Amino acid sequence: MKRKIGFAALTAGMLLFSGCRGADAFKPAETENIPGVSIYTYSAKTEAQAPETTAGPLFSEPPATTEIIASEPVVTEPRDPLLPETFREFELPQEFYERLSELLERYGLNEGCDGTENCLCAPEYELYDAEGNVTEPRKHCVSVYFRDIDSGFEFELNPGAHYPIASTVKIPFCTLIYRKIESGGLDPEQVLTYEERHYFEGTGDIVKGEFGQQFTVRELLGLAITKSDNVAYEMLKDLVSWEEFSEFLSSEGCTHPEDVRKSKQKICCESAGAYGRILARYLRSGGEWVDVFKEDLLNTRLKMIRSEYNVYRKYGWAGFSFHDIAYVDAPRPYILAVLTNLEGEQQSDYDFYKELSALFEEYTQDAEEELNLNM
Repeated sequence: MKRKIGFAALTAGMLLFSGCRGADAFKPAETENIPGVSIYTYSAKTEAQAPETTAGPLFSEPPATTEIIASEPVVTEPRDPLLPETFREFELPQEFYERLSELLERYGLNEGCDGTENCLCAPEYELYDAEGNVTEPRKHCVSVYFRDIDSGFEFELNPGAHYPIASTVKIPFCTLIYRKIESGGLDPEQVLTYEERHYFEGTGDIVKGEFGQQFTVRELLGLAITKSDNVAYEMLKDLVSWEEFSEFLSSEGCTHPEDVRKSKQKICCESAGAYGRILARYLRSGGEWVDVFKEDLLNTRLKMIRSEYNVYRKYGWAGFSFHDIAYVDAPRPYILAVLTNLEGEQQSDYDFYKELSALFEEYTQDAEEELNLNM
């Protein structure tokens, strides 16, 4: 299911099953034009099957009595917002893979990576001398997860690499809090107090003030996303145990132990994809707090993934981490998660994100335009 192009091994269709979607709903497409790549598309029945018939009457004679039995009310499971209402074909053409390979090579990314699950790519490897000077710089690498919402098509690049998680963890955590608010399990107006145990250096506004500051849950959610406030995140953790959060991540498709542990948590394609699906599923749910969450996600401090359409995102930037995970609400919507160990200090780091974003947007929206023309 992997294809090596230049310095990059491009992996398409590595499915992370979740929610109501079963493995039998996906069928591998023909990939003769893309050797070594398996692409999976969502398959839906288009014709109703005729009921089976039996020869002769169902009863040899009418039953003597008719017994009326009260049945239990039918409980219908809510529809998974990630499943397309109407299947719309999609695939990434050969040209996409060639252009992606050229882009990675031009920016010096994934050199020497084989792109497999067992790749020895080490995003955090860098050597220093006694004075703290870098003697052997890191090899820059990138991992990508993409999902086309209307077809269920998924793509992964360099899935074996694990990176420090940085602030991307705030995506599933804040989403879980909003879900608990909507279910009545939490009060958004509940007031929490900043205590010494919540102290966490880094980004945010709360850490600049004194202990004893008070904020509502809703205010903390906004700060955690728009300011990437680490103290706000620490305070919100009082509302949900780590055991509950870890189980939530595992249920959404995070299977690697290092991606769900409490300290020094990591992220890879699999968990980044899960984060993106968690976010997109909630934003497409029509929930009461969706618009509030969307407004915060549109106003994050850094913007790496780009689009001419609304990008609902949360970035993560720390040592060996320069990530962005987004749901792009385009005419043909998609999830895009990009993990890198770039420093985030050069314009070229942002330029790479801009070009990568444009590549995915071009092929998704061109596919939508072509589909509409043929309807």
